[in-house]
Amino acid sequence: MLAGACSSQPDDPKALPSWIAAYPSSQPQRIGPAFVFYTQDSAEKVLDFYEGQLAENGVHKETRGGGEYGGFLTAADNSHDRNVMIEVGPPSKGAAAVSITVAKKK
Repeated sequence: MLAGACSSQPDDPKALPSWIAAYPSSQPQRIGPAFVFYTQDSAEKVLDFYEGQLAENGVHKETRGGGEYGGFLTAADNSHDRNVMIEVGPPSKGAAAVSITVAKKK
C-alpha cells in the first residue's frame, strides 16, 4: 500500500496526497493550506475512518480528542516525513466542516 506514497512523482497540490483517502461521499477542496469538506457524520465516525485508513498507509495516531465541539486527530509516519492534522468542527445546520492539513518534510 505504500507504493503510492513512495513514488518519485510529486502529489498534485490540488488533491489529497496518495496516502490519504477522501472520506466516503466527500469531495475535499483545497482551501489555503487545508483540504475541506462537509459531512453529516459524527466527528467520531470521521476520525475513526481516518485513524484506520492512515494506519493502513503507515501513518499512525499521535493525538486524538473530541467532544461536543467536534474533534481532532494528529498522525505521522515513523520518520515524521508525513504528518497530518484532521479537525472536525461542531455541526452547524446539519453538517460539520472537516479540515485536513498535511505537512511533509522537504
